[in-house]
Amino acid sequence: MQKLYSELIGMSVLTEYSATPVALIKDIIIDPDSGKVLAFRVNGQNIISSMDVESIGNSLIIADRDRIVPINEILRVESVAKMNISIIGARVIGNRSKKYIGRVVDYAIDTKHLSLIAIHCAKVFVFFRFNEKIFLYKNIVKISKHTVIVKDSSEILASEKADAISSAFAS
Repeated sequence: MQKLYSELIGMSVLTEYSATPVALIKDIIIDPDSGKVLAFRVNGQNIISSMDVESIGNSLIIADRDRIVPINEILRVESVAKMNISIIGARVIGNRSKKYIGRVVDYAIDTKHLSLIAIHCAKVFVFFRFNEKIFLYKNIVKISKHTVIVKDSSEILASEKADAISSAFAS
């Protein structure tokens, strides 16, 4: 199953044996190199490691309240958080053309594998969105502090054509 960033932010965090929320999701920390969710930021500098997530549905379920830890307890999460990379609002640029495509307005997470599936990109003017596009994770070249570089449409088409040809020969 997949969930959008916009659906996850503000989601309640519950323990397995309590229906009372112990926290709310404030942000998601994603490894820019692998696209894996490393942690969910909750109250202040506290996080829930992706390894401690039992399930995600209408709420995020953890075993117990002790799974909420300070960010500095997990070195990889702390180092990625210090990079201060925010995917939401990042400029989306074509790899070869260097053409501005828009800004990331949302993204989808695979709730089973806790990884980035796709980014939702649009050109934004005041409160209006136009030229909305979705780029699958496999078409993302690089995620950096203020920019997401994606394959140009010609690169995507060539890649899909090559995949179709190789699967035809495999059959």
